[in-house]
Amino acid sequence: MTAFPSSSPAGHGPEPDQPTLRQRPLSPAEMRARWEVRAAQWRARELAEVVFGSVTSMGMSDIRGEGRLRGLLRLDVPFADLEEHRQREARFLSAVEADPVLSGVRLVYVIGPDAGSA
Repeated sequence: MTAFPSSSPAGHGPEPDQPTLRQRPLSPAEMRARWEVRAAQWRARELAEVVFGSVTSMGMSDIRGEGRLRGLLRLDVPFADLEEHRQREARFLSAVEADPVLSGVRLVYVIGPDAGSA
């Protein structure tokens, strides 16, 4: 009896030389839905730059073509004071609700301090 299992499970044959990713292509409707989320991402960044002065980093995750929430957007902004940050965050969220693009594409916003803020 060996201490290590064989590298290939029995009955599955040899591994291919090059691993391949098998993913079905998106339909035109699915592609449009993903681009709606991307448009909202850049619109939200634009609003955040106005409200916070700048956005040093941004990241989008968990993009969904449909559903109530369409993605999670992280925006890193300058941070000096918690009370001021909260006021600006409230202004940003009000602007999001009033914006015709962002009000139609629901995102979760994570607004955090940029790494260089103190």
